[in-house]
Amino acid sequence: MARRTTPVALLALIFSCLAIQALASRSLSDTNAWKNDDDDDKREEKLNVRPIIGVVAQSGRPAPEGHTYIAASYIKFVESAGARVIPILPDMPPAEVKRRFQAINGVLIPGGSQNLRPGNDFFDTVDLLFNLTLAANDAGDFFPMHGTCLGFEALAVAASRNHSILTHFDAEDLPSALFPTDLAQKSDFFSVLPKKVYKNLITKPYAMENHENGVAWTAVDENPGLKDMFDVLTLSVDRGGRIYVSTMEAKKYPISATQWHPEKNAFEWNREKHIPHDPDAIVVTQEIANYFVNEARKNFHAPDNEEDENKMVIYNFRSSFTG
Repeated sequence: MARRTTPVALLALIFSCLAIQALASRSLSDTNAWKNDDDDDKREEKLNVRPIIGVVAQSGRPAPEGHTYIAASYIKFVESAGARVIPILPDMPPAEVKRRFQAINGVLIPGGSQNLRPGNDFFDTVDLLFNLTLAANDAGDFFPMHGTCLGFEALAVAASRNHSILTHFDAEDLPSALFPTDLAQKSDFFSVLPKKVYKNLITKPYAMENHENGVAWTAVDENPGLKDMFDVLTLSVDRGGRIYVSTMEAKKYPISATQWHPEKNAFEWNREKHIPHDPDAIVVTQEIANYFVNEARKNFHAPDNEEDENKMVIYNFRSSFTG
């Protein structure tokens, strides 16, 4: 059944959009704002042509009781850019998580539904990986991390050390355009995208939002831990006109997070969802996958040997169609 928009809700949405335009820069003509290749820290090192991404699994539906799962769309997202996956299970002992960290070249924290309070397996594993990522980069060992939806929220909690930074938003099944801040075009995350892809993301509903929780844009300034760690790159608006952070990037680390789902456009086909599937929306998926995996190519962690690698990769696990 179509949802009717009341005059009050419509006014709230118009007000929020005007507020975002005042908060965020949407200039498409300022080509000088794009990061120049001459400004990049050029790494002359040889790239890793066998990148492996660690993807964090989670418990709950659709996995049977006592089991964990990773949605296939995240595996395909990584593989489409030329990487393989090693799963990181939430109940693994810290020693095994650390061992796998030395075998992978980046971490992807997927969307889903998990308890993000300390003392719960999923959050504790993400928090450990977050701190391992910070420590590796501080030691000169370039190592990227990306969080999607739940992963975005987990990174926000890990950086802020405050679960209450998350608040409710009405943004389930809500494909949206993104409202960029003045930091977006100069960011690592967006500056590598073809300009057409970036323009489409901020003018068309190609960012698939599908969440109940998020970080209000005002919460960033109110939390020093989050503000010191991340730059806000884009904002979005929920159905009630409330503004939340939809893309952020660490100031000093190769860590990015999207409250929206770049993987869904190409790899999820639920007819009840309004996932954008037109050709330009598919390109969004591919370009962001390419960006993340290309970041992982700058890292040279590896399994101890081929036998160890073969035991850890995702191909050892059975895939199941869940609709």
